[in-house]
Amino acid sequence: MHGRYWMIVLVLCWGTIAAAQPTPEQDKMRAEARTAYDKGDFAVAKDLTNRILAQNPKDHAALYLRASSRVELGVMKHDLKEIREGIEDSRESLKIGGGSEINYYLPYLYGMVSLATLEDKKDHANVALEVAKTVLGKTTLTPEQRANVLYQRANAHLFLKDLNSAIEDYQTAIKSFPGHVGSYMGLAQCYIISGQTDKALATFTSAVETLNNQLAYNNRGLFLQQQGKAQEALNDFNKAIELDPAFATAYTNRGFTNQGLGNLAAAEADFTKALSLEPGNPLFTSLRGTCRLSQGNVRGAIEDYTQALQLNPQNPVAQADLGFAKYFSKDFEGAYASFDQASQIDANGMRYLAPWKVWSLVLAGKPDAIDAIASVSMNKPEKDRDWIDAQVLFLNGKISEKELVDFVTKTTDPILKSRQLCEAYYFIGERRSQANDKEKAAAFYQHVLTTKETQLSAYRGAQFALQSFGSK
Repeated sequence: MHGRYWMIVLVLCWGTIAAAQPTPEQDKMRAEARTAYDKGDFAVAKDLTNRILAQNPKDHAALYLRASSRVELGVMKHDLKEIREGIEDSRESLKIGGGSEINYYLPYLYGMVSLATLEDKKDHANVALEVAKTVLGKTTLTPEQRANVLYQRANAHLFLKDLNSAIEDYQTAIKSFPGHVGSYMGLAQCYIISGQTDKALATFTSAVETLNNQLAYNNRGLFLQQQGKAQEALNDFNKAIELDPAFATAYTNRGFTNQGLGNLAAAEADFTKALSLEPGNPLFTSLRGTCRLSQGNVRGAIEDYTQALQLNPQNPVAQADLGFAKYFSKDFEGAYASFDQASQIDANGMRYLAPWKVWSLVLAGKPDAIDAIASVSMNKPEKDRDWIDAQVLFLNGKISEKELVDFVTKTTDPILKSRQLCEAYYFIGERRSQANDKEKAAAFYQHVLTTKETQLSAYRGAQFALQSFGSK
């Protein structure tokens, strides 16, 4: 979703696949499994096909559907074993049903490219290329089947960073079957990666005009939002929701865009709607938590972040989010515990939490406990210290306000400089507040708000310090 494109990754064509002497009960379960798969209920589809195959292990149509469900589940959960089992089901369905069942190759190809991505192994993608080449050589392919296989081969090329071949395959897939939404999205992604934003927008627009499809509108909206065209993005998300009122992702993307515009009440309503459609989605829960925090609703934010962690306990970002919510609720010991847990899960990715861990300990009345954190920065040669080290040293009293700000002035990137100033002003305000210099502290918090770096926790901290919340 936020920072990547939600794409169709496996296009199933059920056609008129026949099972091996199905019973009426098996026919009914297969129809239910297809419905579950189409709705994204892959676990339900897998369970139903398990029951069919327990009665009839040679039901190649059920094997194909279970293969597709397993690969989808494996990709969602990053479960390599599930993906491999899906690939094996696909092989078995082809063995029993015959190579003329072109659709049976799709979960195999999708599974191999997914393995390549998760394991970062080119061999898997190269196998997918070879198999796709063989399938595309068959003379019995329908236009839609050809597009499906070309799409999967393009994804393999994309993983291998062969953009030209990926673009060619996506374009050929669209020519073969103009309704192939996934290929439009893949083609646009290739243009984005190659920096050809005009061509990316033209591709999204072509998809919108050709298909009038909710996914096409949603993905163009994401692109426009990332290009800084928030109102145009909202228009596209509105259209996606109009076409499919149950499209949870579009509500989430509209909420994220509204939040960026400061329309916080509308954003929270969108996240709540998305959660009503997909209650078990931890990303949606976290996003609503952040929106609630931006409105000063600490209790609601803690509830959401706690639920997100229950759904995904090993997510370091969710642990950090909960830590910030506790910090702003003045539960500094609890904040430190969450920050520390996030750091244990992902030490490198969560290193930015070091200043917040230090300050949480100070505010919790445990300044002696910060030595283990501060010593890492202290022991570095001065030339090797970065912005995180500078904040830690300032909060530990080892460098002055001027030295902290001077560190920022050396930054040449204007975007990075603005973000660093936001954090510098906030922590200077915190130190002033702790020293009971409330007037100067308030002035520094106000400086934080003038940076407009609304996505930073330091900005949110200044809002809490000044009790300055609002919604357009």
